[in-house]
Amino acid sequence: MKQILARANLGVLRRFLQPATLLAFDYDGTLAPIVDDPAQARMRRSTRALLASVAQRYATIVITGRGRDDASRLLAGIALRDIIGNHGAETQRTPSRATARRVAGWRNELHERLDRLAGVAIEDKRYSLAVHYRASRDRASASARIRTAAAALPGARLVGGKCVWNIVPSGAADKGAALLRAWRRLRCARAVYVGDDDTDEDVFALEQPDRLLGIRVGTRRDSRAQYALRDQGEIDRLLELVAGA
Repeated sequence: MKQILARANLGVLRRFLQPATLLAFDYDGTLAPIVDDPAQARMRRSTRALLASVAQRYATIVITGRGRDDASRLLAGIALRDIIGNHGAETQRTPSRATARRVAGWRNELHERLDRLAGVAIEDKRYSLAVHYRASRDRASASARIRTAAAALPGARLVGGKCVWNIVPSGAADKGAALLRAWRRLRCARAVYVGDDDTDEDVFALEQPDRLLGIRVGTRRDSRAQYALRDQGEIDRLLELVAGA
């Protein structure tokens, strides 16, 4: 993966930044640092100010694993064109009640199966679940236990992440599908997407080499993104460049 902020690659970023470019970001691990308690994840003041500036110049959206209402609260005051939650499945048109009931059933089953597993927390986002194990003393064992339990849930798709297993309805829109929908609706010619986790690979895997610039936060050998930031701390520098382009 090439570092997008390296001098030799800045021209790639600048070529993508046209008036009709869509900018899209993940939230946790991208706009905000990852923390032990997801409820405490906040953007730095500098990041918030820069994102607000960028959103004044370009069509800007956030596609996050968080519930849409939760993400909207965290991003209040920024002129985003859209906030899409639950890994791409939750737009302004919310998923069905049947989906919510199915996820509630999964939550109850997982509570029964994982109740005695220390350091594990189930986050209910109504239309998907996130099972966190960052606080576990034996993360490898916790991850395996969670994966086994979740694999038995009917109609569920598992997506890994950084000390988390995301459980979403099979057939639900992923982040790649969500980006394409927003791209068409906003009538943008090109798109830049920045994300850091496994669910963001659905965007990086889209075959749009001349129209989509995928940037991963943190390098990973098997990522489909061609470019990367070294870590989350570099997001401000990226936003500065975009705002000043």
